[in-house]
Amino acid sequence: MVQTFQRKKVCASFTALLVTTLVPLSLTSQQRPARPAWPKQAGAYIATSSEAIPAFPRELSGFRSEDGKDFWGKPFSVTGTMRVFQGNGWLGIYKFPSTMNGCSSGFFMIRWRSASPDTPVQSSVRPSAAVAGSGDTKPGAFGYMSGTNCEQPMFNFGATRNRNGATLVDIHYELKFWQAGP
Repeated sequence: MVQTFQRKKVCASFTALLVTTLVPLSLTSQQRPARPAWPKQAGAYIATSSEAIPAFPRELSGFRSEDGKDFWGKPFSVTGTMRVFQGNGWLGIYKFPSTMNGCSSGFFMIRWRSASPDTPVQSSVRPSAAVAGSGDTKPGAFGYMSGTNCEQPMFNFGATRNRNGATLVDIHYELKFWQAGP
């Protein structure tokens, strides 16, 4: 009888421990807003934080993707950091595999953030640094973009210094390439 009572006491203690541990965890996960879906319209978008940047989709109708490969199936680093300077104009990712023809052959997506949240940068999807993009220029410290294989993600420090007087900032990014498929 004493053993049964002790067993019930241990079970009750264990149940109380589980409830006090798991209930707050489930409430915390329910309070966190879900990431937004990737927009259907290509272009540049700004987010309020890294958590507000959509995750890359697993599928894109009419396209296929292979980790670490570009539009053409060639190896390309899909994560990196680039530096933009005040007064240097628009800069793209080094050796980004954009082309001038067959603009429906591929699609890219990029998630990015400024290394210094108090130093926003301008972002735009454009064919090159010399040619204006078809969409708006978006200033921010966190963002995401998408475009065709005839475009590329580009960044510009802009004309205004931040309150700390910075004239350069690093941008951390992650890419996903999609190649046209059946």
